[in-house]
Amino acid sequence: MSTPSAKTNLVVAGLVVLFLALAASFALSPDKAPIRQDPELNKIVTPAPKVATLRISAKQLKASGGDTSGLDCYACHDEKKPPTVKMGPDGSVVFPKEHGDLRLMMANCEACHVGKKLEVEYEKDGAVKMPKAHEDLLTMGHGRNNRNTNCFNCHSPTKLNELVTRDGTRLTFDQAPLLCASCHGPTYRDWEVGMHGRTNGYWDTKQGAAVRQDCNACHDPHGPAIPQIIPLPGPKPVLTHGLRSAATAAEGGGPKAEGGPPKAANQ
Repeated sequence: MSTPSAKTNLVVAGLVVLFLALAASFALSPDKAPIRQDPELNKIVTPAPKVATLRISAKQLKASGGDTSGLDCYACHDEKKPPTVKMGPDGSVVFPKEHGDLRLMMANCEACHVGKKLEVEYEKDGAVKMPKAHEDLLTMGHGRNNRNTNCFNCHSPTKLNELVTRDGTRLTFDQAPLLCASCHGPTYRDWEVGMHGRTNGYWDTKQGAAVRQDCNACHDPHGPAIPQIIPLPGPKPVLTHGLRSAATAAEGGGPKAEGGPPKAANQ
């Protein structure tokens, strides 16, 4: 009668022989399944999506050496004559058509129009012709109750080149986050610690700088709600052995037989 130790040795020996047999069968098998790769999966998406923000803030524009002439209010306005805010029949502010140039200049078109060459069209009087799809850029919409759409809630009526908080603190355009903080305290504190907003650059600051984006690099202060954006197509699914490729499916072709030409549609 065999002892428990002898039975254990027999079981282990049997398993070793079984695994060796399986390994030999895989190694010596002449019918290896070919590795098929869909060429569509290997294509590089060009151009690659940009990491730019939706807008270009005044601070970003100055730092990049861009044209800041549109930020000089008194290039057009008379400093001795404060402008009158125009109101619509519903009590909302009518955004001046003349500010369409500035509104479009601060938008970062390439953030959505990836790889498309865009040309700005102009009216006969030289004003920028706002695209039909972006006409809503000229509407005021800061808040849900029309109380925050008055221009002079944020802009100084006596010095248009300055911003002014509710307590009378005067700020420059590139200090806009402090203006936002005067009303949106909790959100501003979240932004300060990185819970709200966006950071570009490196998490590991030893490799490079981490840049916190200003509020108005994403939010238009005249209409802070982020507009709806058509998303880029998602990654293609991994196609397994024997499935038709994405290209074949797009062309309306039928499934391919393993190792042979595609079957005719009438078969």
